[in-house]
Amino acid sequence: MTIAPIITPTAPHDAHGAPDVLPGLAELVCALRHCAQLPGLLIRITPDLDGNAEAGQTRCDRIPRVELGADLLRDPDSLPLYGVLAHEIAHHALDHGHPRPLWGDPRWLAKAALLIGAILHLPLPVLGVLAFAVLGTVLAAARRDRLQEYDADTHAVRLLDAIGLPGRRMVAAALADVIEAPPGYRLIGWAFDGHPSPRARRRTLATGRPARRLRWALMWQRTPAPTVAPGFSCTACGLSGAGAMKRSA
Repeated sequence: MTIAPIITPTAPHDAHGAPDVLPGLAELVCALRHCAQLPGLLIRITPDLDGNAEAGQTRCDRIPRVELGADLLRDPDSLPLYGVLAHEIAHHALDHGHPRPLWGDPRWLAKAALLIGAILHLPLPVLGVLAFAVLGTVLAAARRDRLQEYDADTHAVRLLDAIGLPGRRMVAAALADVIEAPPGYRLIGWAFDGHPSPRARRRTLATGRPARRLRWALMWQRTPAPTVAPGFSCTACGLSGAGAMKRSA
């Protein structure tokens, strides 16, 4: 497997000739990667995301990737950017969002079964059961994705704290910039959306506890401790097994 090195983000200079990239960003990413125990990380700056970011992987190389909207680098306040970065890296640390084939997705299987049933002209009660199965798998997947967002917020705080930064304050600053959902979302749209409302995420973050879920679901939850191996050191970010990277925020 090819391990991608840390790529220093680059962006155009602003009107005054100053670089848009915040100082120390590459070292921050390096330190978070080590604490998240990721073998590699690819950072890509894209104008398409504006002020958003997303984590992802491809089936070809499986290298953890984080795409950052270019507007995040132009924000004079570094706290939201650091919180967003930690959140996306936390997704990778918690094994969220790995690509999988269609036949491994219950939503696709349920939809395929409903389509085949319609083609075969199965009785209406059978089609009704299949339609409910489609709805159930869609709602279950959306809830799983929402829980992953809560968990990524919580783990981002741990990662930032592990390198000597105020994790809760930085993640809260990132959530403060998220636009609130319209009233229709609060009524029913939230059930089909993989992202909780910003208000719900801020409320959960303030409690310092994971999002509520069925107790048995915790049996499959993997939460690695943010740490580096004893004796480890990195000249790029100054992190070592003996101490965390200290940075003023």
